[in-house]
Amino acid sequence: MKIKTSLLLLSALSTSVSASALHLSPELKIGSYHGFGVQAGITDVANLGAVYLSYSHLWYDSDRYDETVDAYRVGIQNMFGRNQTHGFQAEIGVASYDGTKTRSGEVEEKTTHGISLGGAYVYQATPMLGLRAGVDMNIFDHNKTFVPYDTTVNFNLGAIISF
Repeated sequence: MKIKTSLLLLSALSTSVSASALHLSPELKIGSYHGFGVQAGITDVANLGAVYLSYSHLWYDSDRYDETVDAYRVGIQNMFGRNQTHGFQAEIGVASYDGTKTRSGEVEEKTTHGISLGGAYVYQATPMLGLRAGVDMNIFDHNKTFVPYDTTVNFNLGAIISF
C-alpha cells in the first residue's frame, strides 16, 4: 500500500512540475547594430507556450558615432499544431538610446526613450530545446537620435531552453 501511495504521489509531483517550467533564451543580434539579448520567464501560462521578460543591448561604434540601445520588453510565445512544434513570439516594451557624435573635435550627445517591438518564429526541436529567428525594432522620437529614420532594426537568432 505504501509503495502504491508513494508511486501515486511521485507521479502527481512529476506531472505538476512538468506542466510549468523555466524559459531561458539567449540571443545574438545581427544588423547595422550588433548586440545580444536574453529572455527569462515561465512556460505553459494562460494557454500560452511561455510568458517572459526580455532584455537586449545593442551598440554601434565608428570613427564618428558611438551609440547604444537598451530594450526592456514583455513577451508571449504561442505554439501551434497537434505536436506544438511551430510557434511565434511577440514582444512590446521600451527602449533607451544614448549616442555621441564627434566631428572636428566637437562632441554632441543625444539621449531619448522610445518603443521597442519584437517578433520571432519558434521551432521546438525537443521538449527542452527550441530555436528562434526574428526581428526587433526600436522606434524613437524624430530628431532625438543619430539613427537614420529614428529606428533601429535588427535580426536575432536564439535558442530556447526549458527546464
